[in-house]
Amino acid sequence: MRFFTRIAVLFYMMTISTIGILTIILAFIIDRSLIQTINYYMNVFYYDTQVRIIVGLSGLLFILLSIMCARIISGAQQKERTIAFDNPAGRVTISLIALEDMVKRLLTREPEVKEGRPDIIATKKGIEIETRLILKSDVNIPDLTAKLQSLIKDKIQDMIGLEETVTVRIHVIKIITEENKGKRNKGDYSDKTETNVPFQGYRA
Repeated sequence: MRFFTRIAVLFYMMTISTIGILTIILAFIIDRSLIQTINYYMNVFYYDTQVRIIVGLSGLLFILLSIMCARIISGAQQKERTIAFDNPAGRVTISLIALEDMVKRLLTREPEVKEGRPDIIATKKGIEIETRLILKSDVNIPDLTAKLQSLIKDKIQDMIGLEETVTVRIHVIKIITEENKGKRNKGDYSDKTETNVPFQGYRA
């Protein structure tokens, strides 16, 4: 399936690149001889019925090929976003979005993790998980990431019940330093000063 996906992507790249090159040529490299050549072929195209039929069929063929390529690419992407296995009662499909939500909740339960953004894809080699983390300060990153990798891997394997190879890659994208809560914000102090009046005794 990956072979056909690559062919489809290559087809799109070649088609778009060809249109781009022709556009650049018409915009910047055009001269009289090129205009005369274009006019000649346009006349041939207009007056020759067979050429018009061939060109029309070629355009229809390109449209059909583009639809096929779009379906191949879309099917490959959809396949990478699900995990499927067969039970005795029938086929079961698990959305990877559901697994991503589960991993996100699992990460936020850890006190050292401020935020987690998992991205899961299914390949022939197994399940690949890319997780971006925002951590709180004062954490041991090697120990924490090793703990999270083991936690995510065990949870995924327990949920799907399959002996799939689970690869967990973690990227720490930000470390948040908590500000001291004892500091007061600007403007908390009053500009007013109290004046101490000395005690002068009671008056009769």
